[in-house]
This record gives sequence, C-alpha cells and structure tokens, in this order.
Amino acid sequence: MNKRGKYTTLNLEEKMKVLSRIEAGRSLKSVMDEFGIIGAEKRKRTTGAKYGDVDDAVYMWYQQKRSAGVPVRGVELQAAAERFAQCFGRTDFKASTGWLFRFRNRHAIGNRKGCGEQVLSSVSENVEPFRQKLSMIIKEEKLCLAQLYSGDETDLFWKSMPENSQASRKDICLPGKKINKERLSALLCANADGTHKLKSIIIGKSKLPKSVKEDTSTLPVIYKPSKDVWFTRELFSEWFFQNFVPEVRHFQLNVLRFHEEDIRALLLLDSCPAHPSSESLTSEDGRIKCMFFPHNTSTLIQPMNQGVILSCKRLYRWKQLEESLVIFEESDDEQEKGDKGVSKIKMYNIKSAIFNWAKSWDEVKQITIANAWENLLYKKEPEYDFQGLEDGDYREILEKCGELETKLDDNRVWLNGDEEKGCLLKTKGGITKEVVQKGGETEKQTAEFKLSAVRENLDYLLDFVDATPEFQRFHFTLKEMQQEIVKKQFQSKIRSRTGSFLKPRPHDIKDSFSGPSTSGSNH
Repeated sequence: MNKRGKYTTLNLEEKMKVLSRIEAGRSLKSVMDEFGIIGAEKRKRTTGAKYGDVDDAVYMWYQQKRSAGVPVRGVELQAAAERFAQCFGRTDFKASTGWLFRFRNRHAIGNRKGCGEQVLSSVSENVEPFRQKLSMIIKEEKLCLAQLYSGDETDLFWKSMPENSQASRKDICLPGKKINKERLSALLCANADGTHKLKSIIIGKSKLPKSVKEDTSTLPVIYKPSKDVWFTRELFSEWFFQNFVPEVRHFQLNVLRFHEEDIRALLLLDSCPAHPSSESLTSEDGRIKCMFFPHNTSTLIQPMNQGVILSCKRLYRWKQLEESLVIFEESDDEQEKGDKGVSKIKMYNIKSAIFNWAKSWDEVKQITIANAWENLLYKKEPEYDFQGLEDGDYREILEKCGELETKLDDNRVWLNGDEEKGCLLKTKGGITKEVVQKGGETEKQTAEFKLSAVRENLDYLLDFVDATPEFQRFHFTLKEMQQEIVKKQFQSKIRSRTGSFLKPRPHDIKDSFSGPSTSGSNH
C-alpha cells in the first residue's frame, strides 16, 4: 500500500481483499478505515436535472412518502412531477418515460413495488465496488463489448388493457378468468453493443394449446411450461447450457469470425433464487461464465432495466392494440361496445402474443441496448429514446378507436404496471404469491367455430374484396380458403351420417328378430 499525498494506491492483491470484504457484508466505511482509504464527498446526483426545482420537489415528496411507509410507483412520480411543474410555472416540462428513468438514476431509486424496494444508501455503496470488479475481469479476460452479456426476466400480462377501456369495464362484470390477469414470463438477453440478441424464452402455465400448430423448434421464441409461470433453477440451467452457450459460440465463430481459442463471454444476472450459482453456470471449457449483480442493485445498474425491457414491452403493447382494439360504429351503445371489446380481446390468443413478443424484441434498436450499458460501464446517464412509444402516443390510438374514457394515468399504469415485477417478488414467499388452482388445470382450448358461420363470413368478405380494388389481390387466397371450408363441411356431414348409421339404436325385446326354432319338428 502506497500513499501519495492524500491518495492511497492499492496493488491488485489489496484490491481483491477490499472487494472480498465488501461482498462478505462488511460496511464500506470499516473497509476504508482498514485500508486507509479516504472517501470522497458523496454527490447527490450523477448529473444535474434540467429542471432542478421540480426535481428537488419531487424527491422531497418521495422521501416523505417512503418515510411514512407508503410505496411509490413510477406513474405516481410522473403525476407528482407534473403537479410541481405547474406550481413552478414550467409549462414546457414533460414527465416522460425518459424523465422517469433519469430521475430514478439520479436518486438511486429502484422501480420495484413496496416489498422489493430496498434501495438504500448501503445498497448504492455496493455499486462502485461491483463496477471495479467487473472492470478488472474485463481486462484480465480481454473481453470486448460483444462478449459481455446481460439477461433479465420480466412478467408480461399479455392480454391486459388500460383501466376504463370498454373491454376492461365489461371484463370486470363478467364471471371467470379475467383477461387482465393472464400472465407469461419472459427472459431477454443481449450483448453490450447490441449486435447479438438471443431468442427470447417464454414461460407459460401449460403446454402450448392446439391453436399453435407449429413445431416448437420453429417458433420465434423458446417456450417452456411451468405451473407457477416463473423460471426455476432447472429451466434456467437448461436454457444456459442448451441455448445461451451454443448461440454465443455460433455468434462469435460465424459472425465475429473469432478463432476457437478466442471464444469467451460473461453473462451478468440478478441475484435471484431462480438462478443457480455462478460456479454451476459455467461452460465445460470455463470460457463462458456468469456473474451476479449485488443484491437489490439490478434496478440501478442492470442494463436490461435501463430501458431495454420497457422498449420491448411498449412495442408489444402497440402490436397488441393493433390486433385487439375494435373501431366502434357511431350507432354502437355502451353495452355493444363492451361486448365487442371483450370478444375481440378474447380472440387474441397466446400464439398472437408469442409472435408479437418475438417481433417486438427484434425491433428493439441496437442503440437502445448499447445506451443501456452506459451507467454500468462508464457511470454515464443513459440516453433513453422512446420516440413514438411515449404515453401520449398510446393515448392517441385509443382515442381514435373511441376509447375516450381512459385517462393518461390509466395508460401509464397499463404500460408500466408489469415493469415493476421481477425476481424480488418471488423471494418473499407468500407476500404476492399467486393463487394456483390445484388439479393442474390446463389452458382453455380455443372455442370450436361453426363451419357454416365461417363460410358465411368468408362469402361476405369476398363480396367486399370484389367491390374494393385495393383489396382484390387477396381474392385468390380467400377463394382457396372458401373451397377448403366447403370440403370440410362435406366431410363433417359424411362423418355424421356414417356415425349415426353405425351407432347402435335402443330397441325393445319385442322388436327383436326371432330366428327359426332350434328344436326339431316331428315328421
């Protein structure tokens, strides 16, 4: 240990000792005292806020709420910011999604709900030692950005709609399973320069329904069933060795053109019960490894939580709206609007959700992923690009479809609601554990369609296509479909007639056929 003026220089061995003591739970102050390190004065913000008065007021309001034990969601921070902006006369202030991310980063605020929100000063102190340790590993292993990966799980309420929409209000009144509660879990994983996005893995409650005719190997995602709709150690380990390791090897050999001896990768993950130990998540040759973020810091420095997952979800919501929303006629009354809305959303099935999620992940920009690593690697505030995906953009499409009752806050809760879910909810057994019905219920199969009704609608659609020049290119496809439906109708009629002919009919003893007497006659 060398001292130059007021600075203390540690060699590599001493640095490793510092990191090991911090990981063992020692406080930062006691470790600094032991090694004679003089701490710099803490800064309240990483970078200054454009509207400092609004920022200070919102943070003060937030601290009062948290000191009273009241959980504060992102949508509530945005609403508070807009109220304070009005008080200060900041007419050009907008509490956008990007502002929310920057505000949280400035003040080290996690984005998890009440029970998981443990982002205290002691947690923030663990961030810098982790950065230093990661930097040392990158230098020792000679890793480039393309070899550094991050993965994270998230909930996806794949059918949910904003509160106060026609379908949502109708759904509340209907018995049975609620569309807003149907959930999937997903994992997204990509490298630090955004050049390699791995195929997403989706966890559902049961095996894929019959409506998904594709072989699972041809699906745009990796689908796995789990009764709790969450990742287990077995599922994650299977994904790591069967998907992550082979995909990384293929990418580095065939895309980056690395030699076999140069193949290396480091995967950064949350400290989560669903993840096996870092020792067990290592490839056979030891070149592809895992490293865990310190507890409760993933919301601060996990790249996937710096706008990547949110971008994917917002792209998904856009595609969901395109398929699920009904453009109401002026003559429709409230009852008809609700019925049409629920009917349309219930037709939106898990197959549509899977394909829309995969397409959304494909559309997440490379620059979005690269920017998400800025905070972890360079201590820079990431730039968030949500152009076209802001709360107001969704509000516009809802209004165009006649959804005039939804409010901006309703849309924010809908867009950000499952953003605040994650592994931490699973570590607190019984706090928010979902009630799973016993008996291993399977997902309801798609309702049977009447061929006669399908044909009638096809005939109507063909008339429309023939009368509309810009849609006439679809005539041949619809005609082929119509012919197939007619064939099926004939086949079903033949089967029903054959079945009724072969079916034994009940009969009375008196109607039974009496054969000739077996007793001989006297001649």
